[in-house]
Amino acid sequence: MNKKSHTKKKKRRARNDVRNKENIIEDCEAGQEPPEDEVKTSKELCYEIKHSDVMGRYIVATRAIKPGEVIIEAPALAVGPCAGCALICLACYRELEENNLSKCSGCQWPLCSSSCFGLKRHTGHSTYECEALKANPPDYSRLEDLKDSYQALMPLRCLLLKKADPEKWAALSAMEAHNSMRRARGDIFPNNERHVVQRLRGWGLQYEDDEIHTVCGILEVNAFEVGGSGANARALYDAAFLLAHDCTPSTTHTDAERAPARPLAVRAAVPHAPGDLITLCYAYTLQGTLRRREHLKLSKFFECTCKRCSDPTELGTHASAFCCPKCAGRVLSSAPLVAAAPWRCERCPYEMPVSAVQVLLKRLTEEFEQIDANDVQGYESFLTKYRNVLADSHYLCLSAKHSLSQLYGKVTDYMIHEMPEEQLQRKVEICRDLMKVFDVIEPGYSRLRGITLYELHAPLMVLTTRDFEKKAITKDSLRNRLKEIVGYLSQSALILSFEPRHTPEGLMAGAASDALRKIKTWEQIIGKIS
Repeated sequence: MNKKSHTKKKKRRARNDVRNKENIIEDCEAGQEPPEDEVKTSKELCYEIKHSDVMGRYIVATRAIKPGEVIIEAPALAVGPCAGCALICLACYRELEENNLSKCSGCQWPLCSSSCFGLKRHTGHSTYECEALKANPPDYSRLEDLKDSYQALMPLRCLLLKKADPEKWAALSAMEAHNSMRRARGDIFPNNERHVVQRLRGWGLQYEDDEIHTVCGILEVNAFEVGGSGANARALYDAAFLLAHDCTPSTTHTDAERAPARPLAVRAAVPHAPGDLITLCYAYTLQGTLRRREHLKLSKFFECTCKRCSDPTELGTHASAFCCPKCAGRVLSSAPLVAAAPWRCERCPYEMPVSAVQVLLKRLTEEFEQIDANDVQGYESFLTKYRNVLADSHYLCLSAKHSLSQLYGKVTDYMIHEMPEEQLQRKVEICRDLMKVFDVIEPGYSRLRGITLYELHAPLMVLTTRDFEKKAITKDSLRNRLKEIVGYLSQSALILSFEPRHTPEGLMAGAASDALRKIKTWEQIIGKIS
């Protein structure tokens, strides 16, 4: 489902096994039963499964759900490498250096070390996978072929469950594969035939071709992208695959990569009332409608008609808008749900064919992607160069600002306490611009908001401290500024507290809490802040 992010509570035992619409809880630590108060029955579920001809199966809230509340928590049915990944450890999915890697003592396939935490786990390099690969050790003199062979590993892990864990196999087999649509595309089946079917056949593994193609379809349609900190993988989860898509999602999700069964927690980002659709976004929210709908049609086999996609202004964010070369008005799609619809200026008769929009987007995207990830001036130059072409809130500008919001204050020549006032104010401006959009496209307890709120507090705190030291601020103004900063930090700490502690976001949550404690010392000077 390409759920990223993009979007991890602290490390915990993987105890909740949600299977086939039943909330069956099972402790993942052998021989132990979960505490009675940890066992949820179906009566405690806050959602129910529904069906429609258009959406298929989906879930809706059965009661009021608060932001931050866990809606679904389920262990992984299967986890494996993403298609097209680099050389990675088969147990933990971290990227490996070609001249510095370990090999599994059983099958000789790549590992980060002989003591990797993912060894002998079904979420990593299992004993049954090792046995299946033992007769096919990789040829390390042909690294490109080795990397290509990774495409077959996740399908293989699913297929191995048929014997190794029939219950998990039954759960993933219940997922939609869209075989007819995928076969009709003309490119998907041949690609899987070449990279997966023939590879498994070459390894001497006896599976029916149709079964392999179906597993590939289940992965393409239902897999979540999981991991972080340099370890990216894809995983299948029961129940969580039922969440409907929306380009302004109502949930966020995290995975605990070091927990035995790598559970996924889906939390409410916003309040839900009984009957509300529970959604996530299968695309990248920081893209415009044209790109999101193109991705969803190509990879998820449907055309999105959500409120954001249906609105030329993208709910007032203008995330796809260009600047009119005639009058400087906004140029928007005249009918965003019609792929061939022309783009028109809101103010004057200027019009662009969609083919010209596609060419322009391709050129600008290619230029944007050439900017080094740590190049502050590169991103600023891009924004300046195209200020008369792209609206301030165009998604390419938002992407540049998102990078800048995290670079200002953290890279050489731009450390937060060394930045002049002009740069500090620039960081504040960028963060406020981002928050206006994030509040709409990823509202509530979203990771994007949590990170940006933390980034916003930092320059405000430095500016406030400098004004206080120069005696250029009154006590009342100081109290008001600190109250604003406390508000940002409190929200950030709360949102990011759901992330695993070892991740960058989890560490940021800790830093936000520390900053809040330090601000309390100001109360000795100005009295109670809030």
